[in-house]
Amino acid sequence: MATSKFASLKEVLGDRLKTDEPLSRFTTFKIGGPADFFYEAKTADELARAVSLGRTLNLPVFILGGGSNILIGDKGIRGLVIRNLSMHIGIKGVKAVTHSGGEQRKLVFVEADAGVPINKLVRFTVDEGLSGLHMHLGLPGSVGGALYMNSKWTRPEGYVGDAVYQVRLVTKEGEDRIVPQSYFHFAYDTSALQRTKDVVISVVFALSADDRDRLWKIATESIMYRRETQPQGVLSAGCTFRNLSRAEALTLGTPNLTTSAGYLVDHAGLKGASEGDAYISPVHANFIINRGKAKAEDVVKLIELARSQVLKQFGVRLTEEIERVGEF
Repeated sequence: MATSKFASLKEVLGDRLKTDEPLSRFTTFKIGGPADFFYEAKTADELARAVSLGRTLNLPVFILGGGSNILIGDKGIRGLVIRNLSMHIGIKGVKAVTHSGGEQRKLVFVEADAGVPINKLVRFTVDEGLSGLHMHLGLPGSVGGALYMNSKWTRPEGYVGDAVYQVRLVTKEGEDRIVPQSYFHFAYDTSALQRTKDVVISVVFALSADDRDRLWKIATESIMYRRETQPQGVLSAGCTFRNLSRAEALTLGTPNLTTSAGYLVDHAGLKGASEGDAYISPVHANFIINRGKAKAEDVVKLIELARSQVLKQFGVRLTEEIERVGEF
């Protein structure tokens, strides 16, 4: 069966199709076993074609973008893993919008392939004097991943989903569609993609014309705050747990009514706790670091340790922000 599916894939995808490809080098954690089938899509159309083909063959399909926010199991991923290297960014159109008070605002539509690093897109939009994504400077991962997680920033507050206008995607049935922002039901760390398993091909963002220097000031302040408060130059997937909502903090009576998962892990006495070659960052307790040879099982043990200790000491059930993928 595997041989026939490989032949069907290779007939369409060609020599770029590989088997048993180690995935650790493609993730920010540098952890993960092999993919049964592995393909690098270099354009949006190649991505759409590969996704549709995999689903036609009834293969599980996983899209690997920037490789952040995921923990791939030591046994790897079954089915077809597509590394998304589609990198197009461009201005798609401009529209004048008149508000109720008579004030006119210029809306600029920017299209980006799902494989574009979100940081590259942010820099492009700020250089063009467009607001809506500027607070996300320094965010790891790709455009597709940012939509999947509805990535956020709090200084100033903003979600990537807020700026979405429409999206080209391939459904789990293999249909290539254009859908509006409302399709995604964006919420905190959440989008419909987590449920539907649609694959984002490209995104059109609706952004407002603004002062370029003002935007660069805000963007620079955002990235400086990240550098001051988060571990830098380390092997990590990003934040391990989701923060609490204000309502959850009030209901549970967290210390100082904190909403910070990192604060709770820290005050459970777990900064620096280690398992194998993985450890909880002494800089920010919501980050787990790979010293270089950590296994996925080491990270899982630390996740469960943190979850159990925070529950025991504070009565809070932490929810993972990192997504576990593949076989452990």
